[in-house]
Amino acid sequence: MKSAAVIIIGLFLTSLVQAQESAIDDIFNKYSGREGFAVVTISGKMFSLFTDKDQNKTNSGDLLRSLNSIRILTVEDTLLNRNINFYRELSSKVNLNKYEELMSVKEGGNMTRFLIKQNGDIISELLVVAGGPGDNTLISIRGNLDLKTISELSKNTGMDELKELDGLDSKDD
Repeated sequence: MKSAAVIIIGLFLTSLVQAQESAIDDIFNKYSGREGFAVVTISGKMFSLFTDKDQNKTNSGDLLRSLNSIRILTVEDTLLNRNINFYRELSSKVNLNKYEELMSVKEGGNMTRFLIKQNGDIISELLVVAGGPGDNTLISIRGNLDLKTISELSKNTGMDELKELDGLDSKDD
């Protein structure tokens, strides 16, 4: 009887995690291909192609090996930005308390939060959510990361939203 309860609880917890991930996926799918939105998806396979060529550069090779995917959703139309709020939409679908907040930025009616899912020193997901009349962006970076890797990623990719994390270091540094 105890093993059946453990299995049921395990299945329930797994479905909760998948539901949260699917809520993020749902937002990407909802706006993908619509006029005024841009979606960029980079798979782990793409990173592995560069890893082989970057073997002499250990830092960038380590960075690429640690990434599973990067997805970026942004609103490019200023009129749409007034009517959409990714932060509010995501908050209503995902329990953001399951993430640890690294930083938040409030500017006028815009809110940007930098959130991570972490197990020990390993960050499995970095979520950047910006919502408001001036900016709506959702970035999901998945892999086996640390803050130093994320900082390196912001420098190498030019993702402006991640540049605010450059000053943060992991506890070990």
